[in-house]
Amino acid sequence: MPRLLARVRRWLGGAAQSPRTVVRREGGGWIVDVRGQTCPGYLLEIDRAVARIGAGARISLLISYPPCGDDVRVWCEQKGHALHGIERTAEGHFSIAITSGAQEGEKSAGRDGTPVP
Repeated sequence: MPRLLARVRRWLGGAAQSPRTVVRREGGGWIVDVRGQTCPGYLLEIDRAVARIGAGARISLLISYPPCGDDVRVWCEQKGHALHGIERTAEGHFSIAITSGAQEGEKSAGRDGTPVP
């Protein structure tokens, strides 16, 4: 699949190599930075990174892809992660707070950021 994506990017006139995913610890949590990546690559990278980090971790996802909110919301529901909020930063990217492998009682945030019952 990566070869196919590289060929498509070259054909479209873009760079053959996509921006790197950066995963780092910060404070008491984790940062997964996929800025510059688009669908579906950014979500696949997030999925890999969160799987490596493990359950129960507070993670901030840094994303520049505008439709990311709905994508990440559905991904959290499917994977059992808790979505705590989505913010647009001053730089124009998105910061999405999640807890990986949320416990049974935790709920994800709705479109307006309030917990879903």
